[in-house]
Amino acid sequence: MLTTDRLLLRKPQRDDDLTEFAADVEVQRWIGPGSRPATELVDLWLGRWERNGIGQFIVELDGRIIGRVGFIVWDGRTWETSTYDLAGDHAETELGWAILSRYWGNGYATEAARAARASLERERIISLINPENVRSQRVAEKLGARPTERVETPGGPADVWVHP
Repeated sequence: MLTTDRLLLRKPQRDDDLTEFAADVEVQRWIGPGSRPATELVDLWLGRWERNGIGQFIVELDGRIIGRVGFIVWDGRTWETSTYDLAGDHAETELGWAILSRYWGNGYATEAARAARASLERERIISLINPENVRSQRVAEKLGARPTERVETPGGPADVWVHP
């Protein structure tokens, strides 16, 4: 569990209600074709924690779930989600964020991502950002990340932003 001045970041729990997150059209637009119904999200996120020892945190504001932030492992050869074991030396650790659209513009994504990043010691942390997602690009810039290349993921093109 991590805390900031305004937010609580915690591992998902089986009884988390992610209906609003899964139904937020603006959020799902950037998550891509891998989006899942609310009933499957917790299992997906918990599975990533189990397989990699890292994963996505639930972000809470005053006890309400307002999004997720955390880590996904990618295979840099295929740019598909993977595990450290399977990707080996090609594993890339992504820091990603998705905050409910009604909470946009308050700095929550930056605040949560900064806390998550500080909790993980890795030589390289990236963020994969759709080239049209200007809001996420701004978050990455505030975090000190810089774009380095464009790759093709199963969800379409993404710019690789490397964190300091």
